[in-house]
This record gives sequence, structure tokens and C-alpha cells, in this order.
Amino acid sequence: EIEGAEALMTKRARLLPAEVQKLLVCPIFSALDNAKQYEVFAPTPPGMRKVILATNIAESSITIPGVKYVVDTGLAKMRGYKATSGMECLVVVPISKQQ
Repeated sequence: EIEGAEALMTKRARLLPAEVQKLLVCPIFSALDNAKQYEVFAPTPPGMRKVILATNIAESSITIPGVKYVVDTGLAKMRGYKATSGMECLVVVPISKQQ
């Protein structure tokens, strides 16, 4: 889902007016290769605004310098069980204060 959001944001960023700062979209999640993960820690080039797309696991286990705003969807993927198929699955659920 992060990769889909990255593609959408990158596409929409190309449509922004010239006077608006360009966006540098950087995803970070566990399955991403190391070289791409390190991009979130690199300094933002002049004239650009960095947008970091992270999973709840990534955002709780790292600190990225220079972050000004955090937008959280309030959703997480939790392990669930489908009785009809007898298989475990990932289910998108609202995050509670307990999690």
C-alpha cells in the first residue's frame, strides 16, 4: 500500500504549480531494500520538501531528523484468523490507544 501511495503522490506532485516546492517522496518499510531505506535519512535537496511514507512499525522504531509534521491514518494491519478458510491473514483495523 505504501508503494501505491508513493506512485500516486509522485504522479500528483508533477502536476503542482511551478511556484510550489517540489516533493521528494521517500517510502520506508521493512521489505524495502537498504539503499532505498537510507534515502529517508539523507538531507533534503534545496528547494524540495520530503514526504516520508512509513508503516506503523517503521515510524515507532526510527527517528528521522528534520520531520516537521506527522500524519497518521489511524489504521494498522493486524494478524487475524479467517475461520472459513482456516488461515491467518492481515486485517486493516483502527489503532487504539492500547496498541
